[in-house]
Amino acid sequence: MKRGINPSILDRVFAHQRKDPGMLIAIVGFNGSGKTTQVSALAERFRSFGREVIETRQPTDWYRNDGSVIEFQAAGGSREQARILALFGAADRLRHIHHIINPALHRGAVVICERYVYAHFAAFISRGLDFDFVVTINSGIPKPDFAFYLDVPPSILLERVKQRNRGSLRFEERSLERISCIIKYYDEMRDHLTRIDGLKSPNEVASSIFNEIISTCGDAISSGLAKPR
Repeated sequence: MKRGINPSILDRVFAHQRKDPGMLIAIVGFNGSGKTTQVSALAERFRSFGREVIETRQPTDWYRNDGSVIEFQAAGGSREQARILALFGAADRLRHIHHIINPALHRGAVVICERYVYAHFAAFISRGLDFDFVVTINSGIPKPDFAFYLDVPPSILLERVKQRNRGSLRFEERSLERISCIIKYYDEMRDHLTRIDGLKSPNEVASSIFNEIISTCGDAISSGLAKPR
């Protein structure tokens, strides 16, 4: 069994080449790192250029509201339960890409997705699943043009989720050790993620993200293209 994330072969999860005119951006990080705020802030900036923007997230409501998923989430943290949840999550991702993300990309829209597959790797490898298994069940998905990781220390994340959820914590939120373990796997994906200091103010974080995109795309954002071709 291959524990941990092998960054050199992580690209196996992605389709070989995207030919759509759109832009796919992933905003990832542990719960409480500010992902939702940054998705909205980034969307607002793109819309100011007249772009069509799709704000979305994974897991979707289809996964979140499914009775079987809720049952397994509440049951605990065994590896078998994690394996079942990983399969649910991968199915949800593929469904979401087919119905929402790919059609938007083919229209030339900017799609900003909260979490995406990177969160799946961090969460389920930390729960003991095999790296190759997680790659296989998620394979063939579009690779983001940009993937930003909001880096916040585990102790601060724990306090944030406690305050936000008022003691009703998910399995991965229940201890500093679990949070730290998940963050360790995000660090193993550092070659695939652009680190953003999540301790800065929301406006500073938003500017850091947008400036990274501008530095790559330049005038393409305002010229009717999502990215240079």
